[in-house]
Amino acid sequence: MMKGLTGAIAFVFALAATLSAHHTVSITYDPGHRVTLAGVVSDVEWKQPHVIVRLDVTSADGSTIRWEIEAQAPNAVRRHGLELDAIKPGTTLSSTVCLARDGSHKGYAQEFVLATGTFYNGGCSSSQ
Repeated sequence: MMKGLTGAIAFVFALAATLSAHHTVSITYDPGHRVTLAGVVSDVEWKQPHVIVRLDVTSADGSTIRWEIEAQAPNAVRRHGLELDAIKPGTTLSSTVCLARDGSHKGYAQEFVLATGTFYNGGCSSSQ
């Protein structure tokens, strides 16, 4: 009986630590402030807990700004329409993102649209 109780307590603590480590999107990103970016992928990381795409965007003055776009986990991104080889360095795409609350050049992907027509819709809402 004691082993079962100890295991259950350990499970509850592990679950609580995992849940507190994962943030909701609305803490870091503002679902009410969105922008569509278009550019060329400089780097992409298909890893847990989120896919990260770095996108070089040419601004109105001609300078290049590197944006870091966070998306859902790799499995979720694939379920929503993108395979691992769809986004890689040199890929041209547009992305509608929820902007970072801290004003940095970061966003959470609402969608990715590739020149090939491939589309990803991940969403950024306050419940994620």
